[in-house]
Amino acid sequence: MDTPAANSGTPCCPITGQPPRRHIQTISRSLISDLWRFYQRVDVKDLFRTVDRFDMYESPTGLIYFHPPIVGDGKFYDEYYDRWDVHEALNYLAESRSDYKRTAEHLQPGDRVVDVGCGPGVFRHHLPHAHYTGLDPYTRSTGDFIVREMLEEHAKTHAGTYDAATAFHVIEHVADPRRHFELMVQLVRPGGLVVLAAPFHPSPLSEIPNFPINMPPHHVTWWNPDAFRALAAEFGMDVVEATVLPPSPHQGQIFWLHRLLAWRTDPLPRDRYYAHRWPWHISIGMAHLLSKIISRVKRMPPYPRPVDAYLVARKP
Repeated sequence: MDTPAANSGTPCCPITGQPPRRHIQTISRSLISDLWRFYQRVDVKDLFRTVDRFDMYESPTGLIYFHPPIVGDGKFYDEYYDRWDVHEALNYLAESRSDYKRTAEHLQPGDRVVDVGCGPGVFRHHLPHAHYTGLDPYTRSTGDFIVREMLEEHAKTHAGTYDAATAFHVIEHVADPRRHFELMVQLVRPGGLVVLAAPFHPSPLSEIPNFPINMPPHHVTWWNPDAFRALAAEFGMDVVEATVLPPSPHQGQIFWLHRLLAWRTDPLPRDRYYAHRWPWHISIGMAHLLSKIISRVKRMPPYPRPVDAYLVARKP
C-alpha cells in the first residue's frame, strides 16, 4: 500500500481533517473523461479543464475520497439525467426503497421534515403522518412542497425549524461533505434528527471497474458506517443508527451488472478501480447489456449484499 507523508501537500480527510491512511490510486483526467464519454455519452472536459489528474485516498475512518473533489454543475446534471432518465430509474418502485422505509419509521406524527436534494420529492409519499418540505434548487418538480433554494441559503433563514433533515444519495455528490452536514444540523431543532444515505464501500458498486457513476464529477466520496459515525461526532451528534441497508428494487441493474461481470476491480492490498484494460471494457460492456434485460424480468435474490451506508443522528 502507498502511505503518504502527512504534509501540507497531502489532502486530508474532508470530514475530520486527519491525514489519509493511504493513497490508493492516481487517475488521469483523460481516462475519466473518456470513460464518461464512451460509457455514458456525456462530455465532462469543461469541468476538468483546471486539472490533469485525480487521486483517491482512504481516510482513517475508511472514507474514500477523490482529490480534487470536482463535482457536476447544472449543465452536467441536465445532460446526464435527461440522457439516462435518472430520476425515473431512481424512483422505480420507490414505495419499496429501503432508505425511505427505514427513515419513515424514525419520524413521528406531525414532524416537520426537510428533504435536502429532494429531486421530484418522492420521499413525501412515505410520510402521510408528517409535514414534508423538499429542498432542491435544480428540481423540475412544480409541487408547492418544493423550495428552490441552496442549502446554505435555507439554513440561514430556517435554523432550528425542522424536526428532521434528510439527504438520500446527496452527500457523495458535494465537494465539502462536512459543511453540508453542518448546514443540515443547523436546520433541525435540539433533539431533531439528521438522516443520510450514500453508496457503501466496499460493496458491489465499488467492485464494478471503470464505473462512471462512482467517480467525479458524480461521486467524490464513498461512505461506510464508521465514516458516518465520525462525521456525526465532529458535531457532537448522538448516533441513533449507523449501518448498511439492503439494495432496493431500483438498484436491481447494479446487482445484476456486478453478478455478471467476468472481471472486477483489483482487490486489496493494491486495489485498483479505474484503468484502460480491455478485459475490463469488454466485461462491463457485455454485463451491462445482459443486466438491462435480466433486471426487467428477474428480481434480486433474498439477502443481496448491501450497497448503501445509512446514518440517523440526533442533535443534542
